[in-house]
Amino acid sequence: MRFSCQSAFRTISLVWASVVLCVFGASTLLAAEPTPVITIEGVSEAQEANIRAYLSLDRLGCTLTETQSRLAQRRAHNEVHDALRALGHYQPEIDLQWRTEETCWSLHLHIQPGPPVRIRSLRETVQITGAGVQEAPFRELLANLPMRTGDVLRHDQYEALKSAMTRIANTRGYFDARFIEQSLRVDRQALTADIVLHFDTGARYQFGEIELQQDSLRPELAGKFIPFKPGDAYDSRDLIALQQGLLDSGYFDTVRVNADPQSAENRVIPVVVEFTPRPRWVYLAGVGASTDTGPRLRLGLENRRANRAGHRYETDLELSPVRSSLGLNYEIPMDDPRRERINLSARFKTEDTDTSKSDLWQFGAAHVREYPSGWIKTQALSFEREDFTIGGLTRRTDLLMPVLGLQRTRSDHPVFPSRGWRVNTSVRGASEEVVSSVSFLQWQGRAKVIEPLGPGRVIARLDSGTTWVDEFSELPGSVRFFAGGDTSVRGYAYQSLGPSNKDGRIIGGRHLLAGSLEYEYPLVKDFSAAVFVDGGNAFERLDEFDARYGVGAGIRWRSPIGPIRIDIAHPTDSTDHFRLHLSMGADL
Repeated sequence: MRFSCQSAFRTISLVWASVVLCVFGASTLLAAEPTPVITIEGVSEAQEANIRAYLSLDRLGCTLTETQSRLAQRRAHNEVHDALRALGHYQPEIDLQWRTEETCWSLHLHIQPGPPVRIRSLRETVQITGAGVQEAPFRELLANLPMRTGDVLRHDQYEALKSAMTRIANTRGYFDARFIEQSLRVDRQALTADIVLHFDTGARYQFGEIELQQDSLRPELAGKFIPFKPGDAYDSRDLIALQQGLLDSGYFDTVRVNADPQSAENRVIPVVVEFTPRPRWVYLAGVGASTDTGPRLRLGLENRRANRAGHRYETDLELSPVRSSLGLNYEIPMDDPRRERINLSARFKTEDTDTSKSDLWQFGAAHVREYPSGWIKTQALSFEREDFTIGGLTRRTDLLMPVLGLQRTRSDHPVFPSRGWRVNTSVRGASEEVVSSVSFLQWQGRAKVIEPLGPGRVIARLDSGTTWVDEFSELPGSVRFFAGGDTSVRGYAYQSLGPSNKDGRIIGGRHLLAGSLEYEYPLVKDFSAAVFVDGGNAFERLDEFDARYGVGAGIRWRSPIGPIRIDIAHPTDSTDHFRLHLSMGADL
């Protein structure tokens, strides 16, 4: 048998042609499958939408018997009437034209809704009585009823009002609440409606004994997560806060709160909380990369429950060509373990950039407090010993620094926000009279805002800082300001911007002012494009501020491990220089 490439090609072509014809033919047949056609005229868009929502004819096939057709027409007439009545039109004129074609049936509806029914009495006939009559949610509901006298009657608003009363009662613990009277009286001739709702809340239930079924923490510590006590008035929001606080603590994987009104005695509900503890030990390993530091490896170890007092600690190691560190943090919960803690820390960090080299030892204690408003305050005392080389000069400094910091973040998504903001500000300083090698006072502030614009989002950032010091040359590199890099002024290398000495070496500045404006536009799923302009610099005096600018574009990927950004930036003071920037991490 002779078999040539040409014959093989013909055979394959015939096979593919057959497949294509079969698929095309099948799709054509599917596309030609007849379907019923329903047209509606004479009503508003909202009325038509409600009519189509009520109609159930789309479930019928094209082939109907005569009896089925008559039943379908009768049902369609009733459903159209019900749809319009729900919107306050009780006397519609419905012209229903049913046609049976060769392939399928069709329905044409010409409708005159007729004059609407309007509400005649409402505020005087909607009452709330019982122990909850003075509750703020009930008072607000009565003051802002979803409908008013003279409005067109809508059944959905009537049902929403009843549901709101019941929902508030269940949330606030009025489990015996009931409607003494509920009626919707419509006068079809006068085209008026009278709404009568008399809702009696009954007595409010209370929280009873609270049982925490766990042995991971001391009972007195676990009890600090409870935002209420036995005898307090029932509120389901307190139960949600209890559950969320325990989950956010990091000690437990699951928390189940049982407070069933059916188990109440004399309107007192016992509360039982069941826990599943999280694993005590956690091992972390990760890799990352950025243009500022190059590839990096991170290893970590965390003990989530060092003891039953709720102490925990973690140690981490980070290695990269530019910056490496080894640290330990020990956390102690305070009186309000949900919002308050003490952190004891120790860390060694070494950094080698084009502008400076440093070896830094840090030891500190911090009191961290989160307020109900969302602001987090940090009061800390830190001792730092740093060996550094900047501008060809080598120094060693010791600094004992009190630190006060405030921060807050708000966003509509923890990882990929479309709207949100973050503010960080801190003050720190040292005195030669107290252990330190140099006296100084420094303020730093950072703000970032994300706002939607069209299909994309705008991202704006501002970094600023100022330092009061007499002997600037004695300040270590970790306290000086530099600009440039992935999160500063793109188009320039990491910490490559700032005042320089007489030899042209960058030595950093007393002050910093830098910002960025970026627009991100979605492309396809999980990918978007961005254009940006960055500007700013570190400087010694305001009259010496020499802002540098970088413009560029990039790609954003919402990866499973978080946002990844790839940018190409061009500094405006160069004609042939472009710089690639790679960074990872949350937007806020």
